[in-house]
Amino acid sequence: MQSVASPPAQSLPKTAWRIQRRMRSTQAVKVHEQLEDTPFYQRALLQFEYAGERLLAFHETLSVPRLVSPVVQAMLPWRMPRRA
Repeated sequence: MQSVASPPAQSLPKTAWRIQRRMRSTQAVKVHEQLEDTPFYQRALLQFEYAGERLLAFHETLSVPRLVSPVVQAMLPWRMPRRA
């Protein structure tokens, strides 16, 4: 069995709800499209380069401490607006 070194973590911009996020990559990573942004969860398409090819990656971040916070729990009965 051979060990493979993990690429360094690349920081991404915080979401509108100030969720910190990152992705491991040897190259710079850019947010291509923000798909969902809630107080405790975000989903986005990221653009990066690997082996000379431009790729898109699906990325999700879940903040469990925020999800269980009383403020967020009080907001859960109301639906967040969605894009059609």
